[in-house]
Amino acid sequence: MSFGEVMRALAEVLTSDRGIVPIAVIAGATILAPIVDRYVIRRRRIIYRELYNSKIGLNPVTLSDQENGAVQADPELVRTVRLLEPLSVVVIRIRNTGSFDIGPDDWEHPLQFTFGRRVVWDARVSDAKDGLREVVRNGLEFFTHDQPTPESGTARLSGVRALLSQRLSGFLRQPDAPAPAAQPPQWHGVRLEQLSLKRREKFKLVVVLREPDDWPGGPLSKELDVTGRLSGGRIKDERKQRWLSWPVVTVAIGVLLTGALLSMLLVAASRGPAPGCGSGTLAVHGSSAFARIMKGIATEYDAQCPGATITTQAVGSVSAVRELGPLPADQKDSLAVLSDGKASDAGPDLVTQPVAVLMYSLVVNKSVGVDQLSGEQVRGIFSGKYTNWAQLREGPSIPIRVVGRGQESGTRKTFEAKVLGAAEPGLSSDDCRTPNRDPRAAVVRCERGTTDDLLHAVGDTAGAIGYADVPAAKIAAANGKVAMAKLDDRYPDVTSIDAGYRFWTVEYLYTKGVPENDSLLKQFIDYLRSSTARAELQDAGYTPCVTKQGLLDQYCTRPDA
Repeated sequence: MSFGEVMRALAEVLTSDRGIVPIAVIAGATILAPIVDRYVIRRRRIIYRELYNSKIGLNPVTLSDQENGAVQADPELVRTVRLLEPLSVVVIRIRNTGSFDIGPDDWEHPLQFTFGRRVVWDARVSDAKDGLREVVRNGLEFFTHDQPTPESGTARLSGVRALLSQRLSGFLRQPDAPAPAAQPPQWHGVRLEQLSLKRREKFKLVVVLREPDDWPGGPLSKELDVTGRLSGGRIKDERKQRWLSWPVVTVAIGVLLTGALLSMLLVAASRGPAPGCGSGTLAVHGSSAFARIMKGIATEYDAQCPGATITTQAVGSVSAVRELGPLPADQKDSLAVLSDGKASDAGPDLVTQPVAVLMYSLVVNKSVGVDQLSGEQVRGIFSGKYTNWAQLREGPSIPIRVVGRGQESGTRKTFEAKVLGAAEPGLSSDDCRTPNRDPRAAVVRCERGTTDDLLHAVGDTAGAIGYADVPAAKIAAANGKVAMAKLDDRYPDVTSIDAGYRFWTVEYLYTKGVPENDSLLKQFIDYLRSSTARAELQDAGYTPCVTKQGLLDQYCTRPDA
């Protein structure tokens, strides 16, 4: 099943009485699910983020240097270094990002932070507003794993200041000072008892730590563990939140479904007998370079007009134009043909309709290693002056093999008229590798009937060169065996025409006489001028001849088109 058929089937489901309601319910549910989860089921949410976890600054003197005698430092400075070396700082930001205020009764277990074997030295509250600092400070406790009883295992922040001061003075005391009578407790964690946070309130917890007494030196540890349980809510690490989470995915799916539903409803509301729809059958023959896009446009028209059947066939521009000549008068509206450029042998009863600007590119096998050629070099290749790529660029010796189109091809006629200025050399090869048809030929040249066949031959033949329309060449280049080559240092693009790029033409649609107003042919020609067909041409890489104002594009009226 093609993509267009899938989309049409989806449209039928969406716009049916049975399809709209369930799709609308699914879209609403996917959008509301994360909202309900956050604001109804889990309305309370605490987010924390570890902003800093590292040592305190840089020590001016290292102890190893002092011990080896490399640096003679002041003893007071050495004692300060001994104090600072095992110390580290952790800064944690805590925020209430839920939809409700959080009070002391909302905690099943208080929020607490532990730091592995590191010992808590001190803790501060910062960046808190409107009295929040005092609320947090009053509930801030230190605790230890070494003392099991609640009475001796925890201490309020205000109650440990003296102990911390004693510890600090102990590190900085003079050598002859008496040792303290008792060692202070070893605090291993910080607990936030009775924590209250209003919506969007936040603060930072700054904790000073030191390594344990048996620390051997070297890098400081950075462990941080968070525990706590919030009733009807969550405690989450901000850094571990994924941007592509299930709430994001469900909302995105819901929005896409809603957009698709609205679009289909608008289409359904405006649907009726489609204006410009003809009925019957129509055949469109001709250019293989334009066959792919024309088939896509015809398929889209068939989908919009159930009574119409349009078929396409790539037979070459010259051959297709010749089909119109003997067509009986009663069948003149049953066939239209495509030609790359104006047909030189078109009779006076044939009418042309410019469709699009058709850009061409030189294509070479990847093995060639060439990305640009001059017009003179191209003419030398096709005349037999150059028979090996080593004559045109530095690199390995690779014989040149030419892959051309047959005499019925409009692409070949354009190439001969605008690049070679002469006819291509004769057919000398069937396999594109050896001159098995003419062993004495100066050029090894084979022919292929369609653009796709030519591109396959170029991709499968080492040293091959050929030509194709730009959209088809880009598709082949994306597959990796074929490379596009600039001509005279100009890229094959419509913007290069004014700069002198000459390998281009206009795609014309020929009819035998003027189609009848009520014919499928007339309605399809009108469709080719519509915004829908213009968009399809542009998406495929072509410049439509009819602009959105209904006028002809400047390149479609040039005498050298």
